[in-house]
Amino acid sequence: MKNLNVLLLCLMLGISIGYAQERTGRGFQQMDPNERAGRRVEQLTNQLQLDKTQQDSIYKYALAQANHEKKAFAEAQGDRQKIRDAIQQHRRTYSTKIKSFLRPEQLEKYEKLEKQWEQRRQSR
Repeated sequence: MKNLNVLLLCLMLGISIGYAQERTGRGFQQMDPNERAGRRVEQLTNQLQLDKTQQDSIYKYALAQANHEKKAFAEAQGDRQKIRDAIQQHRRTYSTKIKSFLRPEQLEKYEKLEKQWEQRRQSR
């Protein structure tokens, strides 16, 4: 009976850990590219007060960026340096395109956001 209780406890612990990892494992990189692009546009809209035309234009580039990153992760096969190089290069192009749609006051806010994002990436 004691062995059965220990076995059940271990089983319950294993299930709860598996469930917790499943819930937290859905990071930004693992999202569907459409979902990532939508969330990015939503975030920028909230922070920069984008109009509908800007949202539509930025969504196209955000979707292309998300697709590119997904492809880079798949092709790199775990080589972190290769992933990082590919994403950094494409991120600069993406940022330039996004900036072309912004008004001057939005551009100023966007550049501050970029600095914050870069600091967060470096602190990981």
